[in-house]
Amino acid sequence: MYGADLLVVWPWAAAIFAVLIAALIAVLIGIPVLKLKGHYLAMATLGFGIIIYRLVLATPWFGEADGISGVPPFELLPGLVVRGDISGRVQNYYIAWGMLIFGLFLLLNLIHSRIGRALRAIHGSEDAADAMGVNISRFKLQTFVLSAVFAAIAGILLTHFNGGIGPSEAGVMKSVRYVAIVAVGGMAHLWGALIMGVLLNFLSLRGVFGSYDDAVFGLILILIMLFAPNGILTLLPRKKEQAPMQAAPKDEEA
Repeated sequence: MYGADLLVVWPWAAAIFAVLIAALIAVLIGIPVLKLKGHYLAMATLGFGIIIYRLVLATPWFGEADGISGVPPFELLPGLVVRGDISGRVQNYYIAWGMLIFGLFLLLNLIHSRIGRALRAIHGSEDAADAMGVNISRFKLQTFVLSAVFAAIAGILLTHFNGGIGPSEAGVMKSVRYVAIVAVGGMAHLWGALIMGVLLNFLSLRGVFGSYDDAVFGLILILIMLFAPNGILTLLPRKKEQAPMQAAPKDEEA
């Protein structure tokens, strides 16, 4: 997000630069931390977010506690501009949904590709996947970098929408919120994470949690890690598979 603002050139060039920086950082972080699994990996990346927050807060180049303001609108296409004024709110809404649908299209195609099958094998059992010849480290790193690219794109759009960016965007509670949303939806469930993201953010923006907003997301994360590490959907009752009825063999008479 900061990369898109600090590079004062053509906005598209700045956006591409920001995405490349995010991908590079993901590679540098991913190589050591991807040895961890599940929520432990999320906690490691959360710790890195805290480091970034403190660095930004103490660096004049990033505006310190005040952050950076005066970021101009981003013209994606002629007549299609991401901006924060009231006149652009409806257009921003459709841009956000368009980006979401495009991202889902890419991810669904990825899931049903050879890479997706390899990732499902890794999620099921890394030992079994390794025995089948799956390059676990490479696939996990590629997925980690892809996640960073998606986050960078979202950050770029958010920065131009807000007209600026501050260190609070890298704060610990923002990171806890994102991890909690993914955890409650299920780390391996695309639709679960999407639905819970929309639901929890809607409740938060409507002020349902009041001044306890951060505390609620922290509590959600703790409860999910304790009782439903694979997501809240695992708590739903499942239909038991019934074995086909077989007639008992009759004793043959001699």
